[in-house]
Amino acid sequence: MAGKLKWMTLICMGLMVWSTPGDVAAPRTVAAIKADILALSHSFVGQGDPDFTRQRALEVLVAELLAAAPQPPVKDRLDLLDGPWHQIWGPYDYRGGDRGTVDPKLTVDEIYQVVFREGYYYNVNPVRGKDRIALLRGEFQLVPGQPDMLRARFTRFPGNKGRPADMPLWGLAALAEAGKLPAKTTIVPGFIVRWFFGGGVLREVYTDRDMRITYGGDRVDDRADEHIYIMTRPGAAAGRP
Repeated sequence: MAGKLKWMTLICMGLMVWSTPGDVAAPRTVAAIKADILALSHSFVGQGDPDFTRQRALEVLVAELLAAAPQPPVKDRLDLLDGPWHQIWGPYDYRGGDRGTVDPKLTVDEIYQVVFREGYYYNVNPVRGKDRIALLRGEFQLVPGQPDMLRARFTRFPGNKGRPADMPLWGLAALAEAGKLPAKTTIVPGFIVRWFFGGGVLREVYTDRDMRITYGGDRVDDRADEHIYIMTRPGAAAGRP
């Protein structure tokens, strides 16, 4: 009886193996998922997202990416965050327009954020129709109890007259911090920035050497109106640690 039971068990196990559906897809690689995120983001460049349709389409892929590559707390990713990032797709309504609109003064394919591990960053972009580069400075801190969040506040808003001839646009951020912009101007006076611009939170959901996915929002406890940003390293900065 024991021998018969053993064979029945083996037969059942074999049937389970052979009956496994052949069309069950193997988990995709991180590289493949990232490639799809970038392709979809590039297809959205210059388009607003008033009803979150595009964001939700990206979030399906982002969820797949995070399942394949779970992330450590952002405090352990600050070195990865350090340096310049190029926004492939994200909000284009920085100047107080309605959610999902596209600011006509924004050059949509030249939006950069330069993060400094010391706790500050610059949003860098040319102002369309004017020969100047805007450099909005912010400072960030870790948020207790929120392992993937940074609290940010804006501090000043200098600019540079004209494009630099000998460096990429994002290279101006370090010069702005050092007070060495070659043709400094003021976009908005600092006291107005500090009083009225406020800040918000960044929810850093994914970071590696060449891709960053983050959400920008107003408050730690409000994810209903978060905006997703898909970013990559600018070409000249590829391979930074």
